[in-house]
Amino acid sequence: MRKDQLLPIFALLILFIACTSSLYVYASQATTDTLLVNKQYYTINQLFSFTKPRLLNDSNSMGIALDDLMVKTGVSHPEQHIYILKGVDGYEKTVTWENMKNGLLTKGRESIFLDLPKAFNVKNIVEIEVK
Repeated sequence: MRKDQLLPIFALLILFIACTSSLYVYASQATTDTLLVNKQYYTINQLFSFTKPRLLNDSNSMGIALDDLMVKTGVSHPEQHIYILKGVDGYEKTVTWENMKNGLLTKGRESIFLDLPKAFNVKNIVEIEVK
């Protein structure tokens, strides 16, 4: 085959691969209305009804305190655990109780920590695992 005949075939093959990979990523992203916190499912509105929203110091972020949330959801001896925050995309970060005392969960399901680098801000949280 000549170059003129192979070029359109390669272009169509690349377009096919790009379309199928986009469809795969779109289909594999789960959307859920609930969060799994300490092995219990809650809606974001339920979590916000447990504690009063507050503003983080030196920040414009409003949300519920993660330490209050752990206490209200029944974590016994919360200072003895570590916490794994998991996002819908599989991104996860592990934090300590000291970090949880400086963290918020926003209505947009994002964690914000003043004492940690921005990489610890997990978006679209689906689970807070207590270890």
